[in-house]
Amino acid sequence: HTERGDRIRIISARPATRSERLRYEEDAQ
Repeated sequence: HTERGDRIRIISARPATRSERLRYEEDAQ
């Protein structure tokens, strides 16, 4: 599995903090 997949799963499982959301959006681009 990939770190990106884990991060998406973690974010979908609970509300993301602002820093987590920014980090995710940076990775997505």
